[in-house]
Amino acid sequence: MLPRRRRARVGNPGAGPSAVRFPGVAIHLAEPRMGRSRRAFLTRLALSKGFRVLDAYSSEVTHVVMEQMSAEEAVCWQESRAAPAPGGTRPVLLDISWFTESMAAGQPVPVEGRHRLEVTVPRKGLPNPVCMPPYACQRPTPLTHHNTSLSEALEVLAEAAGFEGSEGRLLSFCRAASVLKALPCPVTSLSQLQGLPHFGEHSCRVIQELLEHGVCEEVERVRLSERYQSMKLFTQIFGVGVRTADQWYREGLRTLDDVQEQVQRLTQQQRAGLQHYQDLRAPVQRPDAEALQQVVEAAVGQALPGATVTLAGGFRRGKLQGHDVDFLITHPHEALEAGLLPRVMPLLEKQGLVLYHRHQHSHSRDPTHLTQQSHTMDTFERSFCIFRLMRRPGAPVGGTQGPCTSWKAVHVDLVVVPISQFPFALLGWTGSKHFERELRRFSRKERGLWLNSHGLFDPEQGGGVPETSPILRCRRPFSQRLQRKTSSDTWASRTFPQSRGTPDPSPPPPGGAPCVQPHFPCTAHPGRSEMRTWSKPGCFESTAEVGASRLCDPEALKGELGIWTGSRPRGGRWEEDFPTLTSCLLLG
Repeated sequence: MLPRRRRARVGNPGAGPSAVRFPGVAIHLAEPRMGRSRRAFLTRLALSKGFRVLDAYSSEVTHVVMEQMSAEEAVCWQESRAAPAPGGTRPVLLDISWFTESMAAGQPVPVEGRHRLEVTVPRKGLPNPVCMPPYACQRPTPLTHHNTSLSEALEVLAEAAGFEGSEGRLLSFCRAASVLKALPCPVTSLSQLQGLPHFGEHSCRVIQELLEHGVCEEVERVRLSERYQSMKLFTQIFGVGVRTADQWYREGLRTLDDVQEQVQRLTQQQRAGLQHYQDLRAPVQRPDAEALQQVVEAAVGQALPGATVTLAGGFRRGKLQGHDVDFLITHPHEALEAGLLPRVMPLLEKQGLVLYHRHQHSHSRDPTHLTQQSHTMDTFERSFCIFRLMRRPGAPVGGTQGPCTSWKAVHVDLVVVPISQFPFALLGWTGSKHFERELRRFSRKERGLWLNSHGLFDPEQGGGVPETSPILRCRRPFSQRLQRKTSSDTWASRTFPQSRGTPDPSPPPPGGAPCVQPHFPCTAHPGRSEMRTWSKPGCFESTAEVGASRLCDPEALKGELGIWTGSRPRGGRWEEDFPTLTSCLLLG
């Protein structure tokens, strides 16, 4: 009797007859419905063409090829295998057609929808129909969201458009990216974006390419382009904007060494930025920002007792790191804050904390002129500074300051604001830039009002919104009760310490009072403004009330009025509940 012939086993994938030509592709041929002998033949074919074939299903597999299997069967087969490691991804499930086309082409062909064994079981998707407000200030945008890779790709194109001076394309990409950040779940199909605002043909094409291939050729081409890299490098220098960076690029400058050779042409601010470039481009951590706040508060308190310092910018929105630190300084008595920074900066310089600063005086121009000319830059007194901050023990060293690594340079902006304009300034300096742009657009398009960091204005009246307007009207019993209850509000005590007591009237500033209407008529001192905060949710008297009564509860603002107050959830609670006066005014 002849001995039984044993069937050859599929060899180790690493020992193929041909060298591996595509190391990024690891194929696993699933045996069910395919058969052992056919699987062995296909394995030898793939190895001969330089493909890497794994005999066992593992975390290294990138493509699973199946034959005569439905999507449901493919998913069940995959779920019966070991789950991927934390942070890993499952391989794509493909029909045999992708394998045969790749063998015919001699290389892996792009994975298309017809190749995928799509999951047909119900899965979580966007609500149908999707209700997405058109303005970013009407919807929440969490710090972490589900579509990071998609939004970052659009933001790269937006940044490149800004470098080219194309404002229209910049706004289009920014608005589309903002919508992606607000979606409640990941986008896995282009059809999920149907009906959403601000998704034009260009943005949809980029999203579709990212969903199908994982990368977008246009985005990668922009990222690797010489102009984009040079413009991004130059605009990260302290004191260099897009216009200056564009001028340098047109003159043939490409690197920091090229700029260093032209140092005689640089301003003092740009020289300081170039000197401390490595430190200034490194992210500033929240503990560093809080340490700086303590230093600034001590100096401000010494120069003007009773003045307050508020941390603004991305840190106020809940971010854990940023590239600069913004502080707003004010005083409960109007006009006492004027000329404060020239008294504060020498105190900081005596401590050896100031590496550079440039002071900008407050303009005396009527703030309404800014709104009429569509300008968004405020005219507050400010100092653009570079501070020397001692490094925290164990903190990473990001800069290159020679042998001295015990400190690092940090970009700090100090802004002095009159108390009557403080709510608007706090809103404007909290950001984000896109949120502020959308809030101004909402006020102009939907309410016919002009908003900037100085106030809210009615162009038809030629000045601030009068207190007789229904936009500002509120019931006095409510406002008086709300002021009495601020003692139990820890958030109010941190953000508005001056709200615990109504200050005595102070004389008008030299040259007359600014043409900005107080943000609320003060019940104790007519003509002056008072700070209002909420003490607990649901304490306003009726849902029909307008103006100040809406300040009591951010959830009421969001739900009843349809606007997002700029708050950001952090740590499972509302860290930045500032239902700003401006939001209330815009919605009336």
